[in-house]
Amino acid sequence: MKLSRVFKIIIVFTMAVLFQIHADEKNAVDYYILGKQAETAGDFYSAVEMYKSALILNENYFDAVRGLAHAYYGLEEYSESLKYVYQAEKLDSENTDLMNLEGRILLNTGKLNEAIDIFNSVLLIEENNVEAEFGLAELDIASGRVNTAEHRYENVLLVSPESRKALLALVMINDEVGNSDNAEYYLQQALKFYSDNSFVRLTAAKHYYHTGDIDESLYHLETALFLQPDFLDASILYCSIYLDSGNYDKVIDEIESILPDNGNESILWYLLGRAYDNKKQYTKALNAYARALSIRPDEDLSRIALENILIQNMPMDSELRARYSAYHIDLGMKNEARNMLHKARTEYRRALVIDPHSVDARLLYADICRRSGYTERYLLILTTLVEEGYESVDILDEIEIQESMTAQSVSERWNINQFAIEKERIKLSIFFSNSGMSHNEGGNILSEYMEYLLMGYENINVMSNEISDDFAYCFRNARNNKSDFFIIFNFQETDRAVAIRAEIYLSSTGNKLKTIELMRTGNQMIPEAGKAVAEAVHDLLPVYGRIINRKFDEIAVNIGLKDGISDNLELLILKKGSLELSKDDFSIVYDDDAVIGTFEVDQADELISDGNINVRGFFDMINPGDLIVVPETEKENPDTEVVDDAQMFYTGNLYNSITNIK
Repeated sequence: MKLSRVFKIIIVFTMAVLFQIHADEKNAVDYYILGKQAETAGDFYSAVEMYKSALILNENYFDAVRGLAHAYYGLEEYSESLKYVYQAEKLDSENTDLMNLEGRILLNTGKLNEAIDIFNSVLLIEENNVEAEFGLAELDIASGRVNTAEHRYENVLLVSPESRKALLALVMINDEVGNSDNAEYYLQQALKFYSDNSFVRLTAAKHYYHTGDIDESLYHLETALFLQPDFLDASILYCSIYLDSGNYDKVIDEIESILPDNGNESILWYLLGRAYDNKKQYTKALNAYARALSIRPDEDLSRIALENILIQNMPMDSELRARYSAYHIDLGMKNEARNMLHKARTEYRRALVIDPHSVDARLLYADICRRSGYTERYLLILTTLVEEGYESVDILDEIEIQESMTAQSVSERWNINQFAIEKERIKLSIFFSNSGMSHNEGGNILSEYMEYLLMGYENINVMSNEISDDFAYCFRNARNNKSDFFIIFNFQETDRAVAIRAEIYLSSTGNKLKTIELMRTGNQMIPEAGKAVAEAVHDLLPVYGRIINRKFDEIAVNIGLKDGISDNLELLILKKGSLELSKDDFSIVYDDDAVIGTFEVDQADELISDGNINVRGFFDMINPGDLIVVPETEKENPDTEVVDDAQMFYTGNLYNSITNIK
């Protein structure tokens, strides 16, 4: 009897357990619903897990496959997302949601023509498909066709007057093109429908920041942070506003309050670095920039800002100089291994500017000079090392060899120290805009960097360096500084690309002579873009020199290999003071009667050259101080407006802002 009762209890307990297990089991639809909830909340990791769990139970579950495509897109795993797009399209080949997602993947991976085809195919199926119109509008912006994109968004509003994305995109576009009244109109519409949306409030804050109404901007920012206290983008703009106004303590307080939850956001460490940098608390600024670099080694502006502090404010024996110089030594060695000697020399030069005492950098730089044909500079570096006590048998032997090889150089024959003579320099004034930078005060950092790059050319002297893109201001200051040309730089920056526009003007008249536009992506995109535009500017500028000595029919002049001078080249000799810059291009203008002879180059050193003269006319009037110019036929003056294969000026910030509308 007792056994029977126990048996019944066991049966009841077992059934209860089995019932509970059955109750905990989920079917494919349950997992899909959980995945969709996670995706909507922005938790793409959980969404992937749930969608895959649904597919284990039903491998042909269309909604789960499509969900995986969207979740991987949210993680920016575009190749994985595309794989599931194709898998889902086998189950529904004309699903416009999938087609739009495929178009967005193609757009984000740079396959613009393929993306256009996809979005147009969607519109053939659904004439007023809003997502396809959004995709085509973003393609227009990526291609620089901002006006076309604006019309597309306006057409969306005809179909969907309350479309938040269209309204906010139109605010951003009109702010970009300077039409503040239109931007205000669309913003008020967005606030009317979505006043409780934190992203709408952030857009309002950006609009009023752009128009200079700081109080209104702060009001909308504070509202955005009230609606969403962890809204990082709002906090970043809040810091940027106070950085602009010089309230650096406010920036520091705000960043330190949100760092505990956002310690891996490199932009916060960058902004903290800028605040301490402006307060001249350089050790704290260095620590902040270094933290940004530890999170994102490709954080170019933090690296340049950090290096600027080391170069200008740290003791020469600071251990930090050697540490950050090593980065450029390593880059130089990698470039050298690929036989890119020009890039290697640039990196070694930067290493030496950061740490002038680096023996490794000096030896590497010296060897690049030797391999580039600049033997005298190579010898100078070696002898300087010996004078400073860094001598070795190898260095002493090498000096002896090189001294014998340079015995017949122009410098030796004329007893001229070519590295001490004065060069004829083109005087530049340079100006920068901060408006295109996603890093606040990025223009300030780049202005110092571009000055450094341009001053690396012996024939360039940067007279002034300021933050402004107002033409009248730049023109006036360039004339006051008595520069030859002035350049207005505008940078557009995103996480993936940087574009530079450099507009070059004649300082005397304000005539625009050239627009250089280029774009760079990938590692070191900002330094690489800066180097490319500096080289393009240098290549445009006229070359001229002067006679520094004369012996009978031979002369020595202060231009050489680095100025493009080569053996047997024939140059003109002009009377001193007879040269001026053209009003229309980068050429040199002179009267025919100013030409008093010609000069055929016999030998060129790095910075000087010599050769024989031929007198023009009956009287020999050629003297030291007279000018040497390259005839027009010998010059290569590029007439293209674009110095590389970039087909348009990349409207990066606008594109980035619109694609991130929430």
